[in-house]
Order: sequence, then structure tokens, then C-alpha cells
Amino acid sequence: MNRYALTFPVRAGAEAAVAEILGGYSGPPPGRPQAARPLLDRTSVFMAGPTVVRVVDITCPPHEAIRHLAGQPQIRAVEERLRPHLVEDRDLSDEDSRRRFLSTAVMRVVAQHGDPAHHAARTAVLYQAAPGAGPDVARMLAEQGRDTDCGVTVFRRRDLVVHLVEGSVPAPDAVSAHVRSALPMTLVTDRVVERVS
Repeated sequence: MNRYALTFPVRAGAEAAVAEILGGYSGPPPGRPQAARPLLDRTSVFMAGPTVVRVVDITCPPHEAIRHLAGQPQIRAVEERLRPHLVEDRDLSDEDSRRRFLSTAVMRVVAQHGDPAHHAARTAVLYQAAPGAGPDVARMLAEQGRDTDCGVTVFRRRDLVVHLVEGSVPAPDAVSAHVRSALPMTLVTDRVVERVS
């Protein structure tokens, strides 16, 4: 199973509408109905202000998962409702648009460790690092999470860092001159994808 995070901004003032859209749709089928392992296992959407972060556990590269999702009617409906609220327009049914979206949205996994219970509860904190300090903040958070049995994943895209915890553990003490802000993220939806027999 591979873990990825995708992030994108929404327009200021649209946060409540976006949370309602992302929290209220029916989940898609997992894909690969005849395969031993489906494409999708779990997806969690977090928000902090106008920043959306979707964490996905999948058995394929992100572009394959996005292509699968783009073909699902419920996902197409969600995307149409989201489009007026997006800072950067996208059309996931178009291959070039999907490629552009992934090039700006994928967050790199800096660290992943711990042994959480299966599908343990998730919490996340969004860190805005000072310009150029994203790698330092991500490394600091990764080191602080090593002494816990809970699952810890640190994602980074440029100077935006997300600290994801699975299980009950306090947020790390990330007081640093490199951190501009540390915002607890609201869990909008957390879906374990049921495989269709």
C-alpha cells in the first residue's frame, strides 16, 4: 500500500461550502474489481483555512488513481460543484489537466513510521514554514515522531508541511523560528473504501 497526499487551495470565503461538498458525497468503487488488491483503500480529507489536503492509501501511482476516480459519476459531480471554489481550475476528465493538477498538488512523503492499529483515527496539523525552510521543518517533525507506536507520516510540498498521526498522540512540539504557523486541521471526511465483491 502506498500513501500520498494531494493539496490544493480554495477561494477565501468558500471554506464552508467546500467542506460540505467534500464531506457529503458517496464514495467511489475501489477499482480493479477482479484483482486481489483494489486501487483504493482509504481516503481522508482535511482542511485548515483555504488549504485542502487529501491523504490517500492506494495500490497504484497517483495518476492511475486519479484517472479511475475521474471516471466515476459521483466524483465528476463533486468536481463540478468544486470548480467555482477552486483557486486553480482543473478538469480531471482531461489528461493534460490531470497532469497539471498532479504536478502542483502531490506532497512528498518525508517520513513514515510507527505501527498503528488498522484504520486508526487520523489527525493532522498543517505547518507553514518560512520561505525555503520547508525541508528543515519536515525533518524536525519526522525526528519528533520516532518514539511513538502510533503511525506518523510527514508530507511536504515546498514550504507547506503536514504532520499526520494515526492513533492518539499529542501534536509534536514544533516551536521553531522556521515555522510561520501551525494549524490543527479539520477532518472533513475519512472513508475506508469497501471492496465490491
